Order: sequence, then C-alpha cells, then structure tokens
Amino acid sequence: MYYFDLRHNVKKLKTQHKNLRRNKFRHSSELGYHYITRTLHFSTHKQDIEELEYKETANMPAWATDSPEVFWNAADQYESMNGRTSTHITVALPKELNYMQRIDLSNQLIHEFCGQYQMPYSFAIHNHVSSLDRRYEQPHLHLLYSERSIYDGIERTPELYFQRHCPKNPERGGAKKLTADVLKLGRHQINHYRKITENVINKYLEQYAPVKEVEIYGVKLQVENKVSCLSNEDYNKKYGTNLIDVPQIPRHYLHSEDHEIQEKLNIFRQTVKEIREANLYELHQAEYQLELSRRNQYQYENHDIAQKPKSNDFDF
Repeated sequence: MYYFDLRHNVKKLKTQHKNLRRNKFRHSSELGYHYITRTLHFSTHKQDIEELEYKETANMPAWATDSPEVFWNAADQYESMNGRTSTHITVALPKELNYMQRIDLSNQLIHEFCGQYQMPYSFAIHNHVSSLDRRYEQPHLHLLYSERSIYDGIERTPELYFQRHCPKNPERGGAKKLTADVLKLGRHQINHYRKITENVINKYLEQYAPVKEVEIYGVKLQVENKVSCLSNEDYNKKYGTNLIDVPQIPRHYLHSEDHEIQEKLNIFRQTVKEIREANLYELHQAEYQLELSRRNQYQYENHDIAQKPKSNDFDF
C-alpha cells in the first residue's frame, strides 16, 4: 500500500464571503504551481521541515516555455467556467531510493500519466522527515498537468489555447483535451493510474532496493520490498489478512504547543505505531515466525552445547 491522490482543479467563481476567504483560490492552477515549486509567496513555505529536491516543467506551448507560471495563470483565466484547469497527482516515493533514482522514477510515472500524450506539466519532488516517528524520510511527487495537449503542433495564443476545441478547423479553436473518456479510461482512470504506479515502483524497487529491514515486536527482519495498489480492505479480501487503516492525525496537533493537545498527540503516535506494527506482522508473519524459529533453534543448540562436558574433562 502507498499514498496516491488524484484531484482535478475546476474553474469556479471566486467568492468574497468572509468565512470562505481561505477557499478563494482553492482551485487555482497557478497557485498550485507556485505551491509545488516553492515559488512566489510559497518560497519559504515549510522551509524548516520540508525540502524541495527537484522541479521540472515540460511540453509547454511556445509562449510559456520559459515561464510555466504564465501557462497556469492562462489556464485559470481563459478556461471555460466549470472546466478543468489542471489535474494534480501526489504519489509517495520509496524512501529506499536515492535522489537520482527518485527523479528517474518520477519521470517514468509522468510519462505514463501525461508525458506520452504531450500534455503540458510541471512537477516537483518534496521530502521531509516523518512527523510521527521523526526518523524516516517521506519523499513524494507532486505532478500538475493540463489535459490540453500540444500534440497537433498548432501555435495558439494563450486565450485561444483554452477555448473549445474545433475538430473541423483545429487552428480556430483551443487545444484538444485528452480527458479520461478520450483516452478510453473513463471512471477507471484512478485505478488504472494506481496500477501503473504499483508496477513502476516495484520495477525500481526490484532493481535498486529489493529488500528492506522492518522491525516487528522487537524482531528485525529482512523482507521483500514491494508495494500494492490495493486498499487495506481490498487487500484483506484478496489475501485474508487483517490490515487496519492508520488514522490521520489532525494537522494542527503537530504544531500546537498546548499541553493537552501534546498529550493527545503522544497517544495518537503510540496508537499509530501499534497499528503499523500489527500491519507489518499481517504482511510478514511468515518471515517473522521463521526468524523466531531460527532464534529458538540457535538458543537450543547453544544451550545443548553448554551442557555437554568438554572432551578433556576427565574424572581421575
């Protein structure tokens, strides 16, 4: 199991209601770009706890080749009302891979999702230490892409680019949207992308990090390093396990200095730790039991040797 999230940014009327001020730019693709690339007013966002490892943009029309923010601003400005201005995918990357391997893996995923269709995109890789155990890295990919492909090679102005596509006279209309329906994925798009992600990640793990070390109830094990696109519920149905969903800790708990909230956070951390350990046991109980048997056999043999008299221990 791994984290995968896909969301569409849809153009909406901006609201000025004071209680909804925080949602005013909620669907902005331009701000989404600045967020993932840590530019503009996001340049210092999370700078003390998270690192921007890498960022890249590709497949932009000529007028945005050197200024991706211009493209995403145009998407917000010229896309039709209630139309998708972009799609944002977030994927957890294996912490066992190094910096260059994570970039390579991300590029492979992006090719599968949008690159092969010549869709404009920007992506970034972020990394931070887990706020729960404060030990392990949590690298992840942020991908922002437009369904409006540049595959036809027609030069369009920013305003024309986001207008309705005109099949009979494509140069008079906007760039064609390669939606999930056009790609014949339909409502299965997310499951299809999750399966692609599973296959690509496992290919890289098999090549660069085929085994990993886990600790289950104080016993350290070397186990096969692989991921599954199935939810815990679906995995349990397929393999007869009893995996439990890990509860999400309220984000404000992590930054609060309130004593009571910190106590709740410590309880939360312990609960999450216990659930994760129980899940590891469900996934690797065969290896766990084998290691226990090996240890018991080792202790038995050493005890047996200790009880035997030495060969030169004679009673004269």
